[in-house]
Amino acid sequence: MIALFTLAVFLAAALLFTMQPMAAKMLLPQVGGSPALWNACMVFFQVALLAGYGYAHVLARRVAPRAQIAGHALVLLLPLLVLPLDLGARGTGVPGSSPVGWVLATLAAGAGLPFLVVATSGPLLQRWFSATSHPAARDPYFLYAASNAGSLGGLLLYPFVLEPFLRLTPAEDALWPLSQGGLWAAGYLLFALLVFGCGAASLRLAGARAGAVEAAPTVSTRRKLRWLWLACVPSSALLGTTQYITSDVAVFPLLWVVPLAIYLLSFVLVFSKRFPFHRQAWSLALALLVAAVAVSFLLMLRDRGFTLLPLHLATLLAVTMVCHGRLAAERPPAGRLTDFYLWIAAGGALGGVFNALIAPVVFDSTAEYPWTLFLACLLRERFRAEVDSPRRRLTTVVDIAAPALVAAVVSSLWALQSSQGAAPWAWMGVVAAVVPGLLCLATVGRRLRFALSAGVLLVAGWWLNGDLGSNIVRERTFFGIHRVVKVREFPAFSEGQSEQAAQEFHVLIHGTTRHGGQDTHLSRREIPTSYYHRSGPVGQIIELMSAAGRLDDVAFVGLGAGTLAAYGEPGARFTFYEIDPAVVRIASDRSLFTYLADTKAVLRLVTGDGRLELAKAADGTFDLIVLDAFNSDAVPVHLLTREALALYHRKLKPGGAIAVHLTNWFMRLESVVTAVAADVGLPGFIRADRVSSLEEAYEGKEDSVWAVLAGRTSPASRLAEDPRWLRLGSPDPHFLWTDDYSNLVRAVRWR
Repeated sequence: MIALFTLAVFLAAALLFTMQPMAAKMLLPQVGGSPALWNACMVFFQVALLAGYGYAHVLARRVAPRAQIAGHALVLLLPLLVLPLDLGARGTGVPGSSPVGWVLATLAAGAGLPFLVVATSGPLLQRWFSATSHPAARDPYFLYAASNAGSLGGLLLYPFVLEPFLRLTPAEDALWPLSQGGLWAAGYLLFALLVFGCGAASLRLAGARAGAVEAAPTVSTRRKLRWLWLACVPSSALLGTTQYITSDVAVFPLLWVVPLAIYLLSFVLVFSKRFPFHRQAWSLALALLVAAVAVSFLLMLRDRGFTLLPLHLATLLAVTMVCHGRLAAERPPAGRLTDFYLWIAAGGALGGVFNALIAPVVFDSTAEYPWTLFLACLLRERFRAEVDSPRRRLTTVVDIAAPALVAAVVSSLWALQSSQGAAPWAWMGVVAAVVPGLLCLATVGRRLRFALSAGVLLVAGWWLNGDLGSNIVRERTFFGIHRVVKVREFPAFSEGQSEQAAQEFHVLIHGTTRHGGQDTHLSRREIPTSYYHRSGPVGQIIELMSAAGRLDDVAFVGLGAGTLAAYGEPGARFTFYEIDPAVVRIASDRSLFTYLADTKAVLRLVTGDGRLELAKAADGTFDLIVLDAFNSDAVPVHLLTREALALYHRKLKPGGAIAVHLTNWFMRLESVVTAVAADVGLPGFIRADRVSSLEEAYEGKEDSVWAVLAGRTSPASRLAEDPRWLRLGSPDPHFLWTDDYSNLVRAVRWR
C-alpha cells in the first residue's frame, strides 16, 4: 500500500511541475515575452495550488472519510472535459493593452481545473493514509518527501525530455501523434486510477486510527504563523538567489533549474526518514556560508561569475535545509496535516509574490537576495539555551553592541583603505573584508547577535558593490536590472600614442550583457560602437541596402542604447520595437546616449513585444528588418520560430532583407537560423566578425556574429561575392524551432 500512495503523490507532483512551463509556452506566441505573462502565470498557479490545498483541508475536516473518497472520485473525472491541454490558437495576439486578465481567464478555462484537482492530491492522500491501520500511518510525512521528489523529477523532465522531443500539440500530418499535452493527459489518467486505488485501499484498511486523527489537538495561531514564516523565507531565498546569479553572477541557459532543484531536494531530505538531518550542523553551515557571501561582497567579487556560483548555491542549500528542517521538526500530528500544508503553501506563495511583484518595484537592484539571507539567519537553531532574567538585559546589550562593533570596524578599515588609494583587491582591501568577517563569526553561537552582525556585513558589502563604481543610472523593471556605466577603454597603443588615447564610453548593461555603448566625446559620439560598427556585418548590410536605395523603411526589433539609429539618413524612416519601457527611457536620455537625438532618420519608437507589434504593420512595409533581441544570453524563443520568420518575411517589400544578430556566448543560434530559414525558403549568409585593427578597437568595436536572410532579388544577395560571408549550411531538423516545438538543450554550447 505504501508503494501505491507513494507513486500517486510522486506522479501528481510531477504533473504539476510539467504543466506550468507547458502552459506558459503555449501562451508565449500570443502574449509575447512580457512580464505580464510570467507574472500572471506565477500568480495563477500559486493561487490554484493554495485553492487545491484549501479544498483538501475543507474536505478532510468537514466530510466523512467514505463521502470524501466518493465525492473526490467524481471531481477527478471533471478535468477530462478539458484534456488534452490546448490553450487556444497560437499567434493570434491578445486584444487590449494589458494581457493579464486574458492570461488569467485562459489559464482558468484551459488549465485551472486539472491543475487544481492534481494539487489536492498531496495533502488529501496523506490524510487518507494517516487514517489507515498501516504501521507507518502515525507519521505519513514521508509521503511529502516523495511528493517533492516528484516535483524535482517534473522539473528535470520538462526541459531535458519533454521539450526536446515532443511538440506542444500534435501536428495534423505527424506520424507520431503523441504531444506534450497528450502525454500530460495520459499521465493524468494514470494519476486518477492511482487515486481511485488509494481511496479503495484506505477504506479497506480503515481502523482505529481514523478516530485518533479526527481528535488531533488544535494548533495555536503563533505556531501557524511560524510555519508561514519558515516557508516564506526559503521561497524568497530561492527566487532571490536565482535572480541574483542569473543577472549579476553568470547568465547561462537553464541555470534557473539548479536553484529550484536545490529547493525541492531540501524538502525531500528533511522529510525523509532515512536522511540523518543534523539541525545544528546545518545551522552552523548557514552561518559560515552567509559570512563568506558577505565577505565576497566586501571584496567586490560579484563579477567573478562561475567562480562564486558554488558559494551562492551552497548558501541557498543551507537556507532551505535550516528552514525546511525546522518545518519538518515542527510538523503536527496527522490530524492537523492539512493545516500544516495549507500554511506552507501560503508561505511559499507569499515569498513568490514578494520577489516577483514587489521587489522589482521597491529595489533598484537584487537587494532581496541579501535581505533573505539576513532573515534566514534569524531562523537558525539556537546553540545555547535562553539565559535567565538577571542576565537577559546584559545579553540584549551585547546583541546590539556586537553588530555596532562590526559596523565600526568595517567603516574604519575601509576609510583607511580608501585614504591610501589602494585597489579594492590589494592587501588592505582583503584585511578590510576578512577582519569584520571573523568578528561576525565570533558571534555565531548567538542567533540574534550573529544575524545582526551578518546583516551589517551584507548591507556594507552590497552598498560597496552597488555604489562604489561607475554606475551612472541603475533601474530595475520586471525584465531585469539595467545599468548605464562609465567605462574607460585602453586599446593596445602603438608607438607615438599616449594613454590620452583612451576613450570614455557610456555602456548600457542588462544583467551581465552589454547592449550598446557610445563614446562621450562630441566629435566621436556619432560612431556606432560595439556590435554595430560600420566595418562590421550590420554596417556592411546597411551600406549595401542604402547604396541600392533600399533603406527607406527599416524595422529594428530591440533598441538597446539606440546605436543603430546612427545609420539614419535624411528621408529614412526607422521604427524601433522595444519591449521594456525602461530601455526606451534610457536610450532617449540625451545625458546618457544621443544616437536617437542625433539621427537624421525619422524615428518611431514602439513599446511592446517585437513580434506582436510587428504583426500590426501592413505586409510589404519594410526594406530591412533587423532582429537584435538575441545578443543576450537569455533567448526569447518565440522571436526565432518558423512562424515568426514567416511573419517577418511578409512584412518585407520585394527585394527586402532580414538581418539577425546572433552574438551569444552560450547558444548555437546559427543552427536555429539555418533550420528556420530553410523551412521558410529564404537563402542566407552568416559572418563572424572580429576586431582586426587598432582603429576599430579605439572606436569601441566588439566581436559579433550576424546572419542575413534575403532572396536573389535583394541587394543583400551580393554578400555571396564577399569571402567573409558564408552561405548557411545544411539544416538540421532538430534545430527547427516552431511555436509548438523548441529544443533549448540541444542549442546550448556545452563546451
